[in-house]
Amino acid sequence: VAQVKEVAITIDDVPNVTLYRADGLNSVLLERITSLGIPVAIFINEKLLFANGSLRENSALLKRWLKNKNVTAGNHSYSHMNYADTTLEAFQLDILNGEVVTSKILKRRPVYFRFPFNSLGSDSIAQREIRQFLAQHSYIHTPFTIESEDWAYNTMYEDALSKNNQEAAEAIGKQYVAQTLRLFEYFEKLSKELYGRHIKHIYLCHDNKLNRDYIAELVNRLRERGYSLISLEDALKDKVYQSHEYYTGRYGLSWIYRWEPNIDKRKLLMRGEPVDEPFRSAYQNFVNALPPGK
Repeated sequence: VAQVKEVAITIDDVPNVTLYRADGLNSVLLERITSLGIPVAIFINEKLLFANGSLRENSALLKRWLKNKNVTAGNHSYSHMNYADTTLEAFQLDILNGEVVTSKILKRRPVYFRFPFNSLGSDSIAQREIRQFLAQHSYIHTPFTIESEDWAYNTMYEDALSKNNQEAAEAIGKQYVAQTLRLFEYFEKLSKELYGRHIKHIYLCHDNKLNRDYIAELVNRLRERGYSLISLEDALKDKVYQSHEYYTGRYGLSWIYRWEPNIDKRKLLMRGEPVDEPFRSAYQNFVNALPPGK
């Protein structure tokens, strides 16, 4: 019997108020998620509500997300600071400041928290301290198993669109979907090797133009590959998420790597991950060509 493949989709850096305003006070990404009928968990930076235009209009956007039956709320800190680069006290305050508007809309605090940059701190002591704080505030820390640097693809995608180069934009969108599917294939293989089964994956992406335009294609391709789209709550029921985390550094690695006790094996697994070399090269050239300070 073929084993069921399941994934929860999680979206960071919600709400993208710049995109909302560009789309005529409309979240096309939310509309597409609703039409696809899939559950998603969103991770909110409340500082974004104050970033562009009217707080009232931006809060209405967040409310639209939070009142949608397909959406589960998560806190992504107020200002998206990197815990590894600040103090415990400053980061704790940023977490608490990040739940204020969300809690008013929900009439309760959000249940889930995700670390900006997936950085749990620079060492095991920092990580232990912040975990204790999250537990005291009844937050469930949210990991991920698969992400595909959609933020980098989005940078190039937005640049192509800004130059009215539809052909280049479409090529980037298709590269993003293809690379994401390659990564799913790789992590499927790893989970079979490491755990003898398909685990319930958690995919991390962002509230951006790229996903606005390509989420439907990605979801449909995943369904073709035999995936069911499940809630974050359901994904976290997989016992793999109770595994001990051996990696205690600052970098935002997939939890599949963090659960590997042997450092050499961890490095080997990471080196095996498929890389979209043509895109990486193009992105590096793009970044290198940016004027200083951009």
